[in-house]
Amino acid sequence: MLKKLLLPLRSLTRTTSFRVAMAFAGLFAGFAVLLLGFLYATTVGRLGLEADRAARQVLVELSSIWQTEAIDGLNMAVIQRAARASDTLYVLVQPDGKVLSGNLDAVPLDLSQIDKPEAGSQLNPAQAVATSFSYERPDVDTGRIERRRARGVFLAGPDGFGLFVARDLGPGVQIADYVARVIWLGGAGVLAFAVVGGLMAARQAAGRVDELTRTTRAVMAGDLQRRAAVRTIAPGDGDEFDALTEDLNAMLERIERLVTAARTTGDSIAHDLRSPLTRLRARLEASAAKASSPEDLRDAIEDALIQLDGVVTTFNAVLRLSRLEAGEGGKLETLDVSLLVGQLADLFEPVIEEAGLSFTADIEPDLIIKADRSLLAQSISNLLDNAVKYTPEGEIRLSAKRLSGRDMAICIADSGAGIPVEQRNHVLERFVRLDSARSQPGSGIGLSLAVAIAELHGGRLSLEDGLPRGDGVGLEARLILPLAS
Repeated sequence: MLKKLLLPLRSLTRTTSFRVAMAFAGLFAGFAVLLLGFLYATTVGRLGLEADRAARQVLVELSSIWQTEAIDGLNMAVIQRAARASDTLYVLVQPDGKVLSGNLDAVPLDLSQIDKPEAGSQLNPAQAVATSFSYERPDVDTGRIERRRARGVFLAGPDGFGLFVARDLGPGVQIADYVARVIWLGGAGVLAFAVVGGLMAARQAAGRVDELTRTTRAVMAGDLQRRAAVRTIAPGDGDEFDALTEDLNAMLERIERLVTAARTTGDSIAHDLRSPLTRLRARLEASAAKASSPEDLRDAIEDALIQLDGVVTTFNAVLRLSRLEAGEGGKLETLDVSLLVGQLADLFEPVIEEAGLSFTADIEPDLIIKADRSLLAQSISNLLDNAVKYTPEGEIRLSAKRLSGRDMAICIADSGAGIPVEQRNHVLERFVRLDSARSQPGSGIGLSLAVAIAELHGGRLSLEDGLPRGDGVGLEARLILPLAS
């Protein structure tokens, strides 16, 4: 049971999020150690040096008395100095270790470990042993017993007596100790918070990664419609995982579209080319059997060449569409689309008027985009050609205008037969032709090619209601592209 609980924890501790959290916790711990070292060096260390220097100075003074007035004079001096209310501490001990005089109960040293000078030798304060210690004394103002810290030196004499002189480090040490405890406790709290936070962040990140992993595995298993959940309302508002999820979903949509197209391309080509190839074969057989002159054979061959040109055109369109959907082809350059649309309007106006239709163009100036001129011209031409082909009477309108934000739209609206709303997305797929369009020549590639060209430019193609006619509305093809920044 414990092993099962530890396995997820081990996996979480191996995540990048947890390691980053631990790295920052380590940095903070290192900073806390450096801060404590600096605090002690500037407070306790400095106070200790000053106290040690003061204690040694007093020890030198008392050593002089010790040498000149012997132990009785030293004892009297210690009694007088200890009676004063000061931060200097004294202890004079006898050869048996008992306290003779002073304001401390004992020497805070193991006297058995102190080397004693030989009898008759001279006192040498430089041989004094230094130490730090804590002791208790009543507070002058409140009378409460408080624990203080001090630093002192002990000098053993050749007569067996010993003198200990110390200096209280003062309230600064207590403040430094308090600050140090706060830093240690704060550091420990931050370290614990970092560990818990790291585990929580790692758990959340691991959950997002596991979700993406399950999505990719489902797609690899054949579920091309599987998508990762997006947790943001608007694109671009989330974190790096949301951006990765959006890119992954976009990639999966593209893969699904390409795989679906690859699965249906063969059947679609066979379906749409079967009729012209069958007619071509029947015409050639009839001409071979019934041709009575070289002129009849020449007419049959010319007709066959026309139909074969249509087949080749369809295959070329399929090849170009496949390359565009694969992200190949197209060189994006800065283009004034207003000029391009104006040129296409001038080119198609005679064709539209010859078909008995009225034509108007409304083009805003200075619409600058990043585009491949030839591909964009082909897309607009295909849309205009479709409008002419499926509008028996009425009018066609061409417009180019800015939209709110950083987009623009090229719109081709007609008063033709239109397309039912429920079938508009369907006709954007390759080789899809409605029954009402079967009487017109075509391969069903034009709209799907326009979609691929729009996506190559970072835009989209949509079909909306067009111009009104007697029994309904026509169709408007709207090519939306981003303006150059």
